[in-house]
Amino acid sequence: MKLAFTLLLLCFFSGNAIFAQEKSAPKKVRRVKRVKRPMFDQTDGTPADESIFFRDVYAEAIVGQRPDAMALAQNANNKSTEAAKASASTANNSWSAIVDAASIEDEVKAQQQKVSKLVTTPVVFQTKYDEVNLSFEILSMLFSVISQYDGDIRWSEHAPAAQMLFQKAAVSSRTGAVAGFRYCNTRKEDLQELVRGGSIVATEPAPETIDWSEAADRSRLMVRLEEANENLKRFTANETAFTSAVGEISHEANMIALMARVIILEGMPEAEEDDYVAYGQTMLDAAAELKSSVKLGDFNRASNATNLIGQSCADCHADWR
Repeated sequence: MKLAFTLLLLCFFSGNAIFAQEKSAPKKVRRVKRVKRPMFDQTDGTPADESIFFRDVYAEAIVGQRPDAMALAQNANNKSTEAAKASASTANNSWSAIVDAASIEDEVKAQQQKVSKLVTTPVVFQTKYDEVNLSFEILSMLFSVISQYDGDIRWSEHAPAAQMLFQKAAVSSRTGAVAGFRYCNTRKEDLQELVRGGSIVATEPAPETIDWSEAADRSRLMVRLEEANENLKRFTANETAFTSAVGEISHEANMIALMARVIILEGMPEAEEDDYVAYGQTMLDAAAELKSSVKLGDFNRASNATNLIGQSCADCHADWR
């Protein structure tokens, strides 16, 4: 018994002695071997480290002013925000999210000026009736949109009657007949009165709902779309042209967005075909992108958006014309 107790005491004191020795012994740290700085032979006598490395990279290496990191970050944030707004606009089917009220009003005024020049005498009408027809078809579409517009816009009170009358004028102008001239001449006067701030009176009530296939003749809208597309190609041919025509570009982008939406509305030809609707939506998205790029003054984005609009037209015509 005494022997066992003695052995236990020896083990205890021996263990403490070893622990104390290990605790007091310094730890050995392995040194890391690092690669020496490279040296190169110099033929001009310049020390190698001075010819290869800069003593002050900002003073010796960088030319010009340092970039403004805050300004770059803000610019990137603005572009991201505008792109998000454009995407949200195309996802929103309300007219105010697709087309600006001012652009619709400007287009009505532009068509009014054309009609005033074309509908003057029966002789002029007989030679220009196709152009008269195009203007009244566009006006019929515009006043259809005005009647449904969800924001502040001129002529909303008179839009249903105006749409009905201008649609009839479009039908009357499909030939150069004298009767067609007389009807269109009356509608010309109505349009002038509206633009001046007056009213328009119809002898019969306007339809409660819009038949878009009649209110917006797709073949005639395609003529206006092609005109807008050609204008955009000219306005975005180079940065100088872009800078001097931002107002015109914005207007045509709004008109393309409006017509891209109209041609895929329920009741329009092929509006039930998914592929056809996808082409129209692509054009609508590209027009929204173009509007956004104009606001930012970004020529490259505007040029790319214009190309997308043209490509969407070409792809659609290849499948559906």
